[in-house]
Amino acid sequence: MSDRDLKTRKITSMRIGGITTLILLLLISAPGWANGQTIPRGLLEAVTPSSGTNPAPMNPADLVAGPFPLSGTSAYGVCYMPENNPWAQPILVVAELFSGESWVYDALTLDSIGPIPNPSAGISVTGVTTDGSFLYWGVINPPGPNEIWRTDADGSNPVLVGIAQLQGGGFIGGICWDGANGLWAADITTDRYDLLSITDGTYLGVSVEHPDSAGLGNGLAYRADCDRLAIPHGNDLAGRVTTVSSVSTQSSVALAPVDLSNHGFFINGIESSRPAVSPLADPFGMMSYWVVDNSSNTISIVEGHSDCPVLIPPLSDFSCNALSDGTILTSWNINTPAQWVEIRVNGILIDTVSANAGSWQGLSSSLPSLIRLEAQGYSGNSWTPAASCDLLVPGCNPTSIELSHSLDNESLEQGTPFCGDATGHREQSYWRRLSPCTTPFQLSNGFHLEAVRVGIEKSDPGTSFLTQPLMIRVYEDLNGGLIDDPAELILLHEQTFEVPQFELLNYCLTLDAPIEVPCGIDLVVEVHLPDGSLDGHLLILGSNFGGETDETWFTAPFCSTLTPTSLTDMGFPDVHTVMEFRGSAIDSEFRRGDINFDDSVNLVDAILVLESLFVPGAAPIECRDAADCNDDEGVNLADAIYLLSHLFIPGSPDLPQPAGACGTDPTSAEDLDCENSANCP
Repeated sequence: MSDRDLKTRKITSMRIGGITTLILLLLISAPGWANGQTIPRGLLEAVTPSSGTNPAPMNPADLVAGPFPLSGTSAYGVCYMPENNPWAQPILVVAELFSGESWVYDALTLDSIGPIPNPSAGISVTGVTTDGSFLYWGVINPPGPNEIWRTDADGSNPVLVGIAQLQGGGFIGGICWDGANGLWAADITTDRYDLLSITDGTYLGVSVEHPDSAGLGNGLAYRADCDRLAIPHGNDLAGRVTTVSSVSTQSSVALAPVDLSNHGFFINGIESSRPAVSPLADPFGMMSYWVVDNSSNTISIVEGHSDCPVLIPPLSDFSCNALSDGTILTSWNINTPAQWVEIRVNGILIDTVSANAGSWQGLSSSLPSLIRLEAQGYSGNSWTPAASCDLLVPGCNPTSIELSHSLDNESLEQGTPFCGDATGHREQSYWRRLSPCTTPFQLSNGFHLEAVRVGIEKSDPGTSFLTQPLMIRVYEDLNGGLIDDPAELILLHEQTFEVPQFELLNYCLTLDAPIEVPCGIDLVVEVHLPDGSLDGHLLILGSNFGGETDETWFTAPFCSTLTPTSLTDMGFPDVHTVMEFRGSAIDSEFRRGDINFDDSVNLVDAILVLESLFVPGAAPIECRDAADCNDDEGVNLADAIYLLSHLFIPGSPDLPQPAGACGTDPTSAEDLDCENSANCP
C-alpha cells in the first residue's frame, strides 16, 4: 500500500475495491416472452415465396421461426447432433443450469423429446457440445474447479474428461467442438475464450478475446465453413446480450454482426447450422443460428450471414462526442473500402448510413447516461473492425475558452480524498478559485462561463437509483485571496445535476444560462455533494498527480473540516482535482471602420487596412472586428475597397453596425477579435 493510499484512508472510512462477480449474477431468469406470440411448432422449412408473390429476400437477423418456449427453467448452452443418437433423427440438446437434467428437442420442429441426465448431481451445467458421437459438458462444481465431462448422447455413462484449464481463472461458460482435438470454452468472468483439449481439458495455447471487451455473454458456436466462432455478446452498459458476431480464431476481430435485439434480451446459448459435426447442414435452407434467450426461456431460429466475412481496413479518423442537449456526433474518413456503416448504441443497431457520408448524428434517448457508440463498415461480406467510444451524455458544447488550474485535464487517477466510506459519501464540497484576467489566464475582457467540466473518480448511485445529485454553486469573491469564510461570498448561480454510474471520466455540467465574468471579478466555484449515505450514493471527484497553478479547497462537516482547507494543508500536496471552466469571450465594443480609434472614419483607416495587408513590418490591427468593414467575418482587400467606396462614392452602402457609435458585433466569428478598442469601453 502506498503512502498516498494510507493518507487517503485518514479521511475515508473505506475505499471501494474491485469485486469479482459470480457467474450466476450474469444470468437472467424471467420466463415469459414479451415480444408477442410464439410461432406454433411444426415442421420448419426454408422460407419460400408464396404463390404469386415476390417478397424481399431475408436478411441476417430475420426470424426464421420461433420463439418457442423451452421445457426447462434456465436454458444455457445448446448443441446440434444430426445423427448417431438414440432417436435416429437430428436433435438439439439444451443444457439446463439449475437442474439435474437437460432437454432434447427435435432439431427441425423444436418439439420437446424429453430430458436426459446431466453428468453429475450437485453441479451446474453451463455448456454442451458434441463431436458427433459423444456429448461434452462444461460444468461448475463449487467450490471446486471447472470441469469437462463426456457422456453418451442420452446422457448415460458420464466420464470426467479433466479440469478445464481456463487461463483467466474464471468460470466456464459455453463450449463448442472445433472439429479436431479441441473444445472452445468461454471464460465469462475474464471475457475470453480458450481452446482446451477434448481429451483432458488442458490449454492448447490459443485464445480469443470477448467482442465487447468487458461485456456480457456466455454461449458460443463453431462455424466450420469459415473456421470462426459465432459469439453472442453485449456491452454491460446495456445489460443485454443481443448481438452475434463472427470472430476469427486467429485475430479475435469480430465481424459480420447480427442484431437480435428484436428476438431476445439475454442470449445465453447459440448453435450454428454449419457446426463441425455437419459443416454444410443448413437444415432450413440458409445459414442460420439456433439461439436460446435465457430471459424468456425460449429458443428461436434466425438467419445469419451466408458468406464467410472478410476483414478490410478499419474506419480511419473515427471520432465521436456528445453535446449538452444529448446530441451524439460521430465522424470518419470517407476514404474507406466500406460502402455502408452500421451504427450501434450499447450494442443495439440503430442506423445504417452510407460510408461516403462520413458522419452520423443522433439524439440520446436517456439523459444522463454513459453509452458506448460503435461504427462498423461493410461492403458485401467484407467488414471493418468495430470502432467505438464511450460517451457521457449530456456532453460539452464546443467553446472558445477553456480555463483550468490543472495542467492535465484529461488524466484521472484514483486517490482523491473524500469524506465517507463504501456505503456512501457524506456532505462535502470541493472549491476552486478563478480570476480570468490575472495570471495564469490573462484574458483581456473576461469571458462568459457556460459550463464546468469536472473529473469523476467514481460515481456509484445507491441501489435502485440510476443517478445521484451533484450541485454547482458559483460565487463572486469581493475579498479575493484565500477562501476563508463562504458566508462572505456572493452567490451568483446554483444548479443541481444528476450523475449516472461511471468512473474515471470527465463529466460536463452545463449551466442553465451563461454567467458574465468581466475583468476585476474573482469567482469561487463550489462542487457540492449532498449527503449520500442514506441512499447509498458514493461519488468521488477525480484528480491526478499533474501540476496545478492553484489549489483545491475542501470542506466536510462530518469529517470535522468545517472551513475551506487546502488539500496541501490536509496532507495531500500531490492531489490535484480536475476542474475546467468553459465558455466564450465577452464581445468587445468597437466602431466599424474606426481602425485607429480617433472617433472618426476616414482615409487614414483605409490606408491602415492596406498597410496591414501589403506592407511588410506594418503594425498589426488591434481590433480586427473594426477593420472588417463589409462584415464578412474576415479582413482583406475587399474591406479597404468597401470603406473607400463608402467614403468617396455617393450612393455606396453604409458601414454595417456598429457604425458611428460603440457597440458589439451582431455577427461576430471566433476567428475575429478585438484585443483593444481604446475609444470604446
